[in-house]
Amino acid sequence: MLEQETEFRGYLAGAGEHLQVLIRISDGRISSVRFEPQAELEIGHARIWIVPAVWDIQTNGRWGISFSDSTITIQQVIQIIRAQPSLGTTRLLPTLITASRASYLHGVSTIAAACDSDPLVDRMVAGIHLEGPAISGMDGYRGAHPVEHVRDWTLSEFRELQEASGNRIRLITLAPERSGSVEFIRSVVAEGVVVSLGHTNATHDEIRSAIEAGARLSTHLGNGIAMQLPRHPNPIWSQAADDSLFASLICDGHHLSGDVIRVMARAKSADRLILISDHSPLAGMPVGTYGPWAVDESGKIVVAGTPYLAGSNQNLPEGVVQLMKSTGWDFATAARTICTNPARLIGSELPALAIGELWEGSIWAVDEFSDTATIQVLETWVKGEHFDVPCP
Repeated sequence: MLEQETEFRGYLAGAGEHLQVLIRISDGRISSVRFEPQAELEIGHARIWIVPAVWDIQTNGRWGISFSDSTITIQQVIQIIRAQPSLGTTRLLPTLITASRASYLHGVSTIAAACDSDPLVDRMVAGIHLEGPAISGMDGYRGAHPVEHVRDWTLSEFRELQEASGNRIRLITLAPERSGSVEFIRSVVAEGVVVSLGHTNATHDEIRSAIEAGARLSTHLGNGIAMQLPRHPNPIWSQAADDSLFASLICDGHHLSGDVIRVMARAKSADRLILISDHSPLAGMPVGTYGPWAVDESGKIVVAGTPYLAGSNQNLPEGVVQLMKSTGWDFATAARTICTNPARLIGSELPALAIGELWEGSIWAVDEFSDTATIQVLETWVKGEHFDVPCP
């Protein structure tokens, strides 16, 4: 059998200012690595970038399937996870929104079974994100989460779910004003879980107490919030101002304006910002109404019959473009939000560029020199397996 060889040459994201590398791959494994700090690597006006481990820590499903569905199957989980490299993502946290205890138990068990049955899925799933159920029950703050399942956390429920997940729950979003939240944060952080604040109407002091207990992230800062707020203080300013919190943002052109993205980026800096897709379960679906949700003519996903957003339909590359346009950041800076920053938050290493390692990387052509930045994902590999990326 003939050995399959290929090579990639590009700027290496997350490895210093414009460091260039030539990587040769044989049968899916790295056969040589050579750093080359000289020639310009461009196709037309686009520079070629190698982005190891493109992370999405909040994605809720696809094609009408939700990770929170009480009937989701192992094969559906595998199908959604294996679609991610073609969207530019190589590592993710499947996200379950607020649901019944039984639905949570089924969801995390099914994701665990999918990981156990497919080594590539196991490699890509860096953990499970539970967005809920201990969020604000108030309209606006609750967003699209079902009010009938909003409830306080108990350690017994968490530990039952963690056992069923195979210890894969890595991120929990909660509202710190919920009863018992501070004690819960301390307990799960001690067990290796990252806690994020979101869908919250907490006071400044409640947010401060949650941070002191170990909370480290703000979930989709600026969203999951009421339309009308006190000018100050309010949950947005209290979280944006705190340097100990990372912040995730949805940069899909609908959830946040360019001005808001720019202010958030200045508040958090390129070292504490994380870009997420927040894919709705309707991501990838044609225009239409699907029960209580709808995809409108612009591709925006909303609560049917309303302008209220219900997750995103955009992939991470489009979000990076929006981030660059809003902030003026170059790609080397913006790439931290999908590469090194989420890895730091979750406590994971980027793939090793070492001889014999299975190759993981996404190859992006980035034009950041024109008035309108563009990105095209050219190649994606995970665990030595190649994935085709559709032309835009």
